[in-house]
Amino acid sequence: MVSFKNREDAGKRLAGRLSNIQPQAPVILAIPRGGVPVALPIASALNTPLGAVPIRKLSVPWLQDVVIGYVTNQGDLHLNHALIGQLRITPQEIYRMSKREELLLTKELEGWNIVVPSTLSQKTALIIDDGMHSGWTMFSAVETVRKLGAKKIIASVPVSHFRAQRFVSHHCDDVISLVTEDVALFEIANYYEDFPEISDDQIRSMLGAGPTHSNQTAA
Repeated sequence: MVSFKNREDAGKRLAGRLSNIQPQAPVILAIPRGGVPVALPIASALNTPLGAVPIRKLSVPWLQDVVIGYVTNQGDLHLNHALIGQLRITPQEIYRMSKREELLLTKELEGWNIVVPSTLSQKTALIIDDGMHSGWTMFSAVETVRKLGAKKIIASVPVSHFRAQRFVSHHCDDVISLVTEDVALFEIANYYEDFPEISDDQIRSMLGAGPTHSNQTAA
């Protein structure tokens, strides 16, 4: 099994694969939280400011590890309707969950000193995360960036399950993954020697540590 020392190590390796897109002057956008430390070495290598995709997961209240979708800072929802149907979650429950998480996301963006742009028109967006399991997180990020008018969207991760990669590839222009697996019990954390939780202070510090050609932005 190919493994990475940590997210920073994965980002440095991924930066090598992404160096050929530099002439396109991409907007680099990390998916919080785990995508931020992966994206920082990439932003440094491409000498491009680092931003973040403004999405927050919607977890089932009685099953916190089960994610049924994502909400954006604008209140847009990207929902896994098949899973919602299986769990029999009502529209009223989804509304309450989404409003609560949208408010928390707004507070996070403010705390991270992120400014959300009104448009990404004519831009190439490079979206970074620490891995793709089902692909729903990246799909939600892609759709969020697409709504802002990005001309081209590239999704990139250190490791992905092949089903997630296939799913996401139908919704963006390119998917780049250093490792693509087809194992049954696939877990992103298994490919990292060190895979800690990322704090708000760490995110704020990392977003502020990238190149500063312009104000930090979120897609």
